[in-house]
Amino acid sequence: MLERLEVQNLAVIAAAELELGPGLNVLTGETGAGKSLLVDALALLLGGRGGPGLVRPGAEAALVTAWINGRIYSRRVGQRSTPRIEGEVVTLEELAEAVGGHVALFAQHAAQTLTRPRAQRAMLDALVPGELLNRYRRAYRKREALAAEVRRLRENTREREQRLDLLRFQIEEIRSAGLDPGEEEELLRARERLLHLETLRERLAEAVAWLTGEADAAGAVGRATAAVEAAARHDAGLLPLAEELAAVEASVSALARELEDRLLGLEADPDRLAGVEERLALYQRLKRKYGDTTEDVLAYLDAAERELAELENAEDRLAEAEAALAEAEAALAEAAAQLSRARSEAKARLEAGVAEELAALGLAGAVFRIELERLTEPGPHGAEEVRFFFSANPGLPPAPLEKAASGGELSRTLLALLLASGLKAETVVLDEIDAGVGGEAARALADRLAELAKRHQVIVVTHLPQIAAFAQVHYRIVKVAGEARAERVDGTARIRELARMLSGTYSQEALRHAEALLAIAAGKDPSGEPKKNQKSEEEAHP
Repeated sequence: MLERLEVQNLAVIAAAELELGPGLNVLTGETGAGKSLLVDALALLLGGRGGPGLVRPGAEAALVTAWINGRIYSRRVGQRSTPRIEGEVVTLEELAEAVGGHVALFAQHAAQTLTRPRAQRAMLDALVPGELLNRYRRAYRKREALAAEVRRLRENTREREQRLDLLRFQIEEIRSAGLDPGEEEELLRARERLLHLETLRERLAEAVAWLTGEADAAGAVGRATAAVEAAARHDAGLLPLAEELAAVEASVSALARELEDRLLGLEADPDRLAGVEERLALYQRLKRKYGDTTEDVLAYLDAAERELAELENAEDRLAEAEAALAEAEAALAEAAAQLSRARSEAKARLEAGVAEELAALGLAGAVFRIELERLTEPGPHGAEEVRFFFSANPGLPPAPLEKAASGGELSRTLLALLLASGLKAETVVLDEIDAGVGGEAARALADRLAELAKRHQVIVVTHLPQIAAFAQVHYRIVKVAGEARAERVDGTARIRELARMLSGTYSQEALRHAEALLAIAAGKDPSGEPKKNQKSEEEAHP
């Protein structure tokens, strides 16, 4: 249960500490004293909207801390929000999920939420096995994803054909060019050679002349070789030098012959130059379209071929997606049918339970009915919408709850639903569930809240002394010099608070009435004696 709640610097609350207990806990006080701020503090732990506007003027931030089953949950709000569990920073979603597993909060005007289809569906689904709900949601999400994929594939048919045409043209253009990075380099060298043919002739002729002409470098090396060989006959150490000179002579002669051959091959070839220029222009054109380098163009070709293969298989993918969609729709239909059956069973149980609770709450003639309105096709929450119908007068046909119930009837219907639906949270927080309720209905409401408090810890913000009298823990919220404070009231202080709630005064009559309420809540008659068992009295006085 919620054992302790501390609030600091939240709006008009400078500091408040509440020690809460099992059973019924009530918060009372004058209108505007700040009672609902304590509910707002719990709402912050459940993921409610924070921000600087909630911070008490002059403070940097507000802090809410709750002890639930021995664990500490807190949230600091201001310019930034800092949620923590056991001192460790967590996300707001993690904090809300953790606290929400223990606390169910129905804030001001919570009964009005019963007029919303979403809340009505949630009330009914609280009695439906969770696995059926989860199975349906999974089936719906899968069906929706596959339906979107099928739509995308179908809608892209025209674009796909256009893309196929473009890819086929690009692939053919690049393939037919027969690009090769090595060829491009060779073409660049060939163009350079053909553009400077005359300069090449001049330089090669000069080189040949130096080797074989008047300078006769080859002949000079040959004569030097012969001289060293002759000297080697008298100095054997010169033989290696003679051999090296002989090798040089052979190399110079070979070079001279190769240069002469190259020189003879240097003939003007305008057609060859035009072909090289044309081929290089093709390389440049393709690089402008598909990449900065020849390697980039070839990489684009590879990617285009892969995309073409994928698009050419799109029809097969569409057929596969359509088949998968048909299976998903069948699975969704089955999940929807199971959920609908479970809701029908839960509907009967909830209608019966609410009817019993409404009778106990002073609405014995009221009719509560649940309609499961079939949808044209399954939606995110099932194949039907849940609608609550109500009639306070047996002579009138039930109408939608939002049209047929008054404020007080809505409040009692909410409590009847909470009692009948079997809440899973250990702690139930109700803010002004007594709106529009008075007289005998107030006593009936108090009785049923006391019954709910036997199974859950119940925290109620109330204006009704009939409810406050049943509390195990009672806090009064007062405002002093613009600051809200929480004061636990017991004994005489509690009697005085009930008297104030009864009449707005502390008169002797109001105090006696307050004491009588406490006696009735404690199971005694107003004189303070324990109530006698009615059956025993009848047996004693037949």
